[in-house]
Amino acid sequence: MSGGQPRIPARLHREVAGTARLLKGLVHPSLPLTLEAPTGVALEYLASRALPDTVRRQIRCRSAVYTAWDVQGQCRYVGSVCRGGATAVGDRLAEHFRYVAKGQRRRADWALLTVIPIRPDAPLDVVRAAEGWAARRLAPLDGSAHPRIELDRPPSVLARELDAHRLVHI
Repeated sequence: MSGGQPRIPARLHREVAGTARLLKGLVHPSLPLTLEAPTGVALEYLASRALPDTVRRQIRCRSAVYTAWDVQGQCRYVGSVCRGGATAVGDRLAEHFRYVAKGQRRRADWALLTVIPIRPDAPLDVVRAAEGWAARRLAPLDGSAHPRIELDRPPSVLARELDAHRLVHI
């Protein structure tokens, strides 16, 4: 790896890969879900130091579920973004850091950002549901306003609904 891009520690890799598998069907098709090896390259390009400009350069996707990790490898925050530009994740991170009350603490605590890109045809409510499922799995230390999940509509059901909707409009 070059350009200062961090390697994901094995335990974090397992957490992110497990979350990507949970979201299977909603994950952008460019992310292979054969993510077993802790040193696998598939997730390495979806990790960045938690600095907005670095994230804007390294992570290029419009819709995603992102996770902020501290230097001890603890999940600090799970969020989502669904926007028009390829720098959406970095732009959203910059917004987090601008908050008067929490921004300074987040800049200090958030060391690594991992990203799971979501399918481009997923509307905002599906992206937010993916965030809710990821937060339920990862139990972040910060942030409690995660979207409610519907237990009878897990990610696999949401993906089938998206596929059915796409087929209707072909």
